[in-house]
Amino acid sequence: MDPLVADVPTLQSARVTLDVLHTGVMWGWYVTMNMWAKSVGTGVLLVGAYMMRRHAEHQAFYRRWMPIIGFVFIQLTLLFTVLDLHQMFRFWHMFTHPHFTSSINVGAWLLTAYTGVLTLMSYAVWKKRDALWDRLLWPTLVLAFFATIYTAALLGQASAREVWQTPAEVAQMLVAATLAGSATFLLFGEKKPEESLSLAWILGLSALVALVIFGAEVIFAPQKSEEAEYVIHTLLSGDLRTLFLAGLVFGFVVPGVLVTLSVRAKQPVALKLAAVSGLVGLWLAKHAWLLAPQHLPLS
Repeated sequence: MDPLVADVPTLQSARVTLDVLHTGVMWGWYVTMNMWAKSVGTGVLLVGAYMMRRHAEHQAFYRRWMPIIGFVFIQLTLLFTVLDLHQMFRFWHMFTHPHFTSSINVGAWLLTAYTGVLTLMSYAVWKKRDALWDRLLWPTLVLAFFATIYTAALLGQASAREVWQTPAEVAQMLVAATLAGSATFLLFGEKKPEESLSLAWILGLSALVALVIFGAEVIFAPQKSEEAEYVIHTLLSGDLRTLFLAGLVFGFVVPGVLVTLSVRAKQPVALKLAAVSGLVGLWLAKHAWLLAPQHLPLS
């Protein structure tokens, strides 16, 4: 008997399992952890540099902890970057066969360079070589800035993913860094009231700007396309409603209220609570914002 005839039942039972692009969630909480840890790892440098100029009498604290905290959280960023790769044990290909048209490849080089200068800054702290530390500060800040915003380009390159627009994402990444950096320093170490209030101002303004950006996207994005309307509906009324609204409240509203009370009273009012709320809410908001466009059918 012809083997093709014998296999007719098998051929008739064959099913097409995928004839369109994958529509599930490809970027999950690993990517959220990547972005959140990167916000802390770069934010402590950006905020710390400002605090060193604003409160020169406390420079020793920031000199010591800026590179150490930054290094720890950037290693978390790199860890989750590698874990999220489909061929994670080939990550070194990004360095031996680089493609600088890829945002993730550029980001890998930026984060590696940033890790290098943070290591040198930590060495300078250990050896008490302030001159070396000072020379490294500006190059480190430049790397921190670009390491913060490169993910915006990565999201913006994703086709058919509404609301991931590079200009808005750049602003969102920057305010996430200043929010995370100020919150981290509020939680870390004892500070005088005036120093805590300076950090509170940064936290409060960052939360306000972030809330405005998210609010603008929620209001105006649905006017752009049906796809964007679908994404915003998912965030406000769909499966991600609780996650997204909790992120907005805990990440931006609660810190904003507590910072306002502190500024009006001219003394810290539950600022550690504001810092914890800001860090937790930032993760929730970023996670919902990452997931929602991936619920959009690509067919």
